[in-house]
Amino acid sequence: MLAWAGAFSAIKRLTDDGIAAPDIAIGRYLVAGPGFGVALWLSGGLPGLTRRELGRLVAAGLFVVAGYHLALNRGEADTSAGASAVIVAVAPGLTLLLSVGAGLEHFSRRRLAGLAAAFAGVLVVVLLGSGQSLGASSVSGPLLVVGAAGTFAAYNVLVKPLVSRHSPIAVTAAASLIGTLALLPLSSRATASDATGMGLGPWLLVLYLGVVCTLGGYIFWTVGLRRVDPSRAVSFIYGIPVAAVTIGALTLGEPVTAWLAAGGLLIVGGVALAQ
Repeated sequence: MLAWAGAFSAIKRLTDDGIAAPDIAIGRYLVAGPGFGVALWLSGGLPGLTRRELGRLVAAGLFVVAGYHLALNRGEADTSAGASAVIVAVAPGLTLLLSVGAGLEHFSRRRLAGLAAAFAGVLVVVLLGSGQSLGASSVSGPLLVVGAAGTFAAYNVLVKPLVSRHSPIAVTAAASLIGTLALLPLSSRATASDATGMGLGPWLLVLYLGVVCTLGGYIFWTVGLRRVDPSRAVSFIYGIPVAAVTIGALTLGEPVTAWLAAGGLLIVGGVALAQ
């Protein structure tokens, strides 16, 4: 939880240093890629994977790596790390909404009320919570972060049938490797020149994103789910926006506005009620 919460401030610092959104994602996953390859091999791979499952896995990789990280990184260039983390907290609610639409879960009035509160919280954060004057430039960043939350929700729905037949670690690793391959065409000569021109600080942040947040975060989370009930695990997810806002305030000097706090409470409380 703490590693993922810190990722928002690391991304914000890199974007403020002028590093492009695709380059942050490429560097992050090139660092994590070898580890995901080892994890896929140690977990036994994906024996018996059908053609339909392969298509689902490819789509999941595109959503969770290319879609999520490109949208999040670009969105954070125009919004704060804390606000981004609070907005992404709506992802479980979007996952529930997609699951209901796909017939994987049932709907209820309580879930409707919870989702309504969560989405109201998103509106509060997007329109008022960043502490910036309202305008097209101040809204575009948060809206991209909302899109990132949507891609992560789509990933969760796509992999749900896969993890019932295959190792969760193998599915996570394979989807991450597929998504990494999708990022490579976005690299350019500027990517190489930016990499060689980066100082020690940015490189440490990229290593933190790749090793701790991406490889370590996903693997340890998946392993932890084997020892902790899912309902208890979700409670840790609710702590991410709180920790991210705190880290952003301490390391980047970001303001914690009353609107941001109110929107965060609506999102976390609404998602908790819906779940």
